[in-house]
Amino acid sequence: MATDQNDTTGLHRAIKYRPDIDGLRAIAVTSVVAYHVGLGLAKGGFVGVDVFFAISGYLIGSLVYKEIRGHSFHISKFYERRAKRILPALFGVLIFCYIAGLLLFSPRELRNFAGEAMATITSSSNILYAWHTPGYFHFNTHLRPLLMTWSLGVEEQFYIVFPLLMLLLSRAKARASFWAIAALGIVSLVASVWGTSHSPTHTFYLLPTRAWELASGVLLAIYEANRAHRTLAQSRPVAHGLSLLGLLCIGAAICFFSDNTPFPGIAALLPVAGAVMLIAARDGIVNRMISWRPIVFIGLISYSWYLWHWPMLVFASICCASGISTRAACAVGLVSFGCAALSYKFIEQPFRKSKTSTRILLLRYAAVAVAMLMPPAVFYLAHGFPQRNPAVEQLESADFNLTLDPCFINEGPEFVHPVLTPPCVPSGQGRAIALVGDSHAGSLAAAMRIQAGTSGYRLMELVKALCPPVEIVATPSAPTGGLSTQCLQFNRERLEYVEHDPQVQAVVLAGEWVLLFQHLEGGPEKAELAVQNNLDPAEQAANWEMIRKELDQTVTHLEQSGKTVYLVQDCPGLPMDIMLLMRTRLIAPRRLLEHLVENPSQRYADDLFQPVDPVADRRARIMVAQVAAAHPQAHLIDLRGALCTQAGCRFADGNNVYYFDDSHLSLLGAQVALSGFNISQAPPTQPLHR
Repeated sequence: MATDQNDTTGLHRAIKYRPDIDGLRAIAVTSVVAYHVGLGLAKGGFVGVDVFFAISGYLIGSLVYKEIRGHSFHISKFYERRAKRILPALFGVLIFCYIAGLLLFSPRELRNFAGEAMATITSSSNILYAWHTPGYFHFNTHLRPLLMTWSLGVEEQFYIVFPLLMLLLSRAKARASFWAIAALGIVSLVASVWGTSHSPTHTFYLLPTRAWELASGVLLAIYEANRAHRTLAQSRPVAHGLSLLGLLCIGAAICFFSDNTPFPGIAALLPVAGAVMLIAARDGIVNRMISWRPIVFIGLISYSWYLWHWPMLVFASICCASGISTRAACAVGLVSFGCAALSYKFIEQPFRKSKTSTRILLLRYAAVAVAMLMPPAVFYLAHGFPQRNPAVEQLESADFNLTLDPCFINEGPEFVHPVLTPPCVPSGQGRAIALVGDSHAGSLAAAMRIQAGTSGYRLMELVKALCPPVEIVATPSAPTGGLSTQCLQFNRERLEYVEHDPQVQAVVLAGEWVLLFQHLEGGPEKAELAVQNNLDPAEQAANWEMIRKELDQTVTHLEQSGKTVYLVQDCPGLPMDIMLLMRTRLIAPRRLLEHLVENPSQRYADDLFQPVDPVADRRARIMVAQVAAAHPQAHLIDLRGALCTQAGCRFADGNNVYYFDDSHLSLLGAQVALSGFNISQAPPTQPLHR
């Protein structure tokens, strides 16, 4: 790694423009856009961001390392170049989002967007998403128009840390600098591999677990900077082989990865290694191919296209409650390409060519950044301007959000114990009824608490997300249970508590019963496919029989403790996002955009829908009914009874919704669904010891 003593031109050689790197950018951005619009051949297109990281590491590494070693580095000049490159196009997209948000967003959506906009301007959006979203691959990401800026946050934080690190290493020998960066990269990679299993959301979004991807490009840059120019050129077979292998690695990740691939971790090595190999190949056959001018043009506008495509897709998607079709999404992607080309020509290029002095330019950008913070700050402080549409404000204030329920325990390894203190377990004496289940049970709690109070009962709410109320679910291949360990512990504690509390006269078992089968087959995202296609019918029947026995055992233990048991058949799931549907009904610009994006064929006339009833859902209903029939003293509550007729199931009464998402009932919906529920018939407690 020492500088060649006979030729020191490596360090002093100017960074020559390489069209193949813009070609590589074109591959990266096209894969990201193809993934976001839903093209099946690009199921792993999100790895385009990892390719961008490797490119950024290489280019910034080359620039900073050579300037520092050549004693020509000025940090103000460095940030001037970064500001010119990043901020103008970003500010243009933000202004577009401010206007579109005012026209299209509900008060709650606009306030949430405001927080994301402020985080974007302060280069911390990746930190916001790491702590306040369920994950990049979660279905709710289509509601966040600035989600794409998470990668900008990572790179901007890298721009702060990396120059300082290189200044610290400026007196070290080239070999020492190389191995110091390599050591930090290895630590980051190890953290990424560990974090992908233990804290996937934080690992995906944060710089410490992404730094190794940038470091891979930096290492190549340091290596090249310390070699004489003549030693950089590989033999033709080596160059061609590197470039082909690099393209193969990136292509394999794009085509064969998916939302279910644990990422980044080990999997991210494939696209990052591919990018590094392509950059190192220089004159390989693939490098020549991607240097074709139309491909290079896509690379030149890649930054603007990356910025524009995602918010435009989000604004189109929020108007379509049943989702936007791939065809419509592709059309939006093409429109965003046009916006990107205009942005590159009229925003990026003029600002990048500015001759304003560094000091004045940085002050101007700082002032503009402060000014750009003002609109989202006003949106946030004004609570999204609810006066724009009082009907939407009434809709949003009426829904029952589980996150506001202090007794609702979220998923996560840190939440393994039920809350056995007020208000979840009300203080005082007298008879009580316990509500035990998952988030579907939690959505019934507010309505059930009202009913319990009128009947002279205290309601104990013992609910946890993704934790159906059975004592254990075990499989031969998973002796600790198909449910998570945290759920097993939680279930044991809450069921033991209600069994041994003499004041609890009745127990309501409610939940998304189909989750039991989903847990056995590896998670909700795989369950329906497993039921319909992947499992042998005998295996399906065996799994359902095991689930039935476990639920039957839970009911038996409760009845032996003298409790009256109520089994709740789950409510029907919606085929659309109810809140998006209602907001589009009430916000005129959204209705107009819906007509432009999709043919609004599904209007759900008369507020009715046909339930989504896959195989697993039908079998879950049969299973609950069988358990109830096996216990004559148990009561079966079917939430569909008050919601559904032969014509369909009701999701709203005018502007008053019965659901607040695709499967959880609102307070009004729970009150309607539980209208036939009568607690007062529960007999006095007669504990039996077992």
